[in-house]
Amino acid sequence: MGNAESNPVKNVDKRTVRRDHAPKFAAAIVNFRGVHADAFGRAVLDEAREEREGRVARVRVCVRRRPIFPHELKAGEFDVLTCSRTAICVHDGRVQKDCRSLFFKHHTFVFDRVFDERTDSAAVYTDSVSPLVRATVDDAAPACVLMYGQTGSGKTFTMSALIELAATELFELIDTADQVTVTYTELAGSGPRDMLNGGEDARLMTDRSGEVQVVPQLEVPVESAEALLALIRYAQALRATAATGVHDASSRSHAVCTVHVRRGGDADEAPRLGSLALIDLAGSEQRIDTDKHSAVRTKESAMINSSLMALKDGVRAISVGESFNTPAGGRQALTQLLRPFFTAPDARTLVLAAVSPASKDTEHALNTL
Repeated sequence: MGNAESNPVKNVDKRTVRRDHAPKFAAAIVNFRGVHADAFGRAVLDEAREEREGRVARVRVCVRRRPIFPHELKAGEFDVLTCSRTAICVHDGRVQKDCRSLFFKHHTFVFDRVFDERTDSAAVYTDSVSPLVRATVDDAAPACVLMYGQTGSGKTFTMSALIELAATELFELIDTADQVTVTYTELAGSGPRDMLNGGEDARLMTDRSGEVQVVPQLEVPVESAEALLALIRYAQALRATAATGVHDASSRSHAVCTVHVRRGGDADEAPRLGSLALIDLAGSEQRIDTDKHSAVRTKESAMINSSLMALKDGVRAISVGESFNTPAGGRQALTQLLRPFFTAPDARTLVLAAVSPASKDTEHALNTL
């Protein structure tokens, strides 16, 4: 090995590069934000307005980023996300092939609304979820909220806050003659479970109208926001979790909470039924986060990611006016169960993506967005 270099180049992964050169990367991001800011210091990003405005109105896609945590900063991570009102930029720190020269790729994505770390859950709810609750009650329309994102992005935290606010507003809007019922289904690798029936196993079956139903399933009547929230908390406590490379109690299943509102009709008018589906999707993962998984957990992660990809394909299709039906979606329990919320003429859907700003999660953020 007499020709070996005295200072050999080491092959390191992206996360290690970012941590090793965090001060340089962080300083470059600060400079980027200074250049791309208005007179008030607000971010100004290259926003493709034509593309955003061409999206079908009944499908709305929003993003919420969480703050970077002190323990992440202490571990050498830095903030890689810059947000404006309708766009978010991911600062992807890279190293050249020589493993010495550093550079950035700045990826900008445009959405209907982007919520930065200073926006609280109440503001997110008022902007994005409240209109769906009102559509469910006032128009008897099927509405769906999909909470999507990587493990550890604040996804379940956000969904819990939105559910509490939705329950409160729903019971403020209905009349005393109206009836509210709730179902709660967990979709895991082993199949669906009825969480309001103690987590009993169930099956997906197609009814005469062609819609997929969970059988058997308890549909529980509730008479107050407090009773609704109590049932949801009971179901959430039974939900499958497991430790991952990102989070010690990662949600390893999709949670589908559906609230049905039956508005009382009179002698000349039949009752109207609206449904609001509040869905906390399982956290998506990448290979690097599954290195310590058993074979069973690795297979489970692959199944979760496959179902999420099928759902994304369906949402992309309807966002450009195409059919929700996709070959992959037809094989996935999640897309089968949610089909009515995407195919009904008056259906309204919100996709709310949660992203982490930590540099170690750059690839996750890019995949989510």
